[in-house]
Amino acid sequence: MKNKTKIYILLVAVLVIWGTVAYKFVNGLSPDVAEIAPQDLNVSFLPKISVKVDTFSIKNIERDPFLGTLNFNNKGKSTSANTQKKVTSNFPNVTYGGVIKKQDLSDQVFVVNINKNQYLLKRGQIVDSVKLIRGNTNAIVVRYNNISKTIKRQ
Repeated sequence: MKNKTKIYILLVAVLVIWGTVAYKFVNGLSPDVAEIAPQDLNVSFLPKISVKVDTFSIKNIERDPFLGTLNFNNKGKSTSANTQKKVTSNFPNVTYGGVIKKQDLSDQVFVVNINKNQYLLKRGQIVDSVKLIRGNTNAIVVRYNNISKTIKRQ
């Protein structure tokens, strides 16, 4: 009798466990999901257009960034700079830093230092009464008070 009681208790436990598993399995196959009604949303995307001017300046670096030594090149002192002082003393100090050009466009922007202020000029632009006439990668021609000068690149 003792063994029959244990068997009945174990049989009830097994039926409860398998009943729970079967119940969860059946409910998992057909879950009761509430339907979500679509909402009418007024969605319109209007991004703010921000025009930000990209500004930069190029400065002549006196030190070598890798070695930390001073640059003692005489490239910065060209002969045209010396002749400028001899010809006219009131001609502003103009140096040519280089040219910036996009690969797909023909417009060139020249980096010109006028009295230690750096400007980005296109052909025909006037800054501080100095007009950029023409230029290439090696030199530019500027005009100040109807006096034209060729400035070589540093």
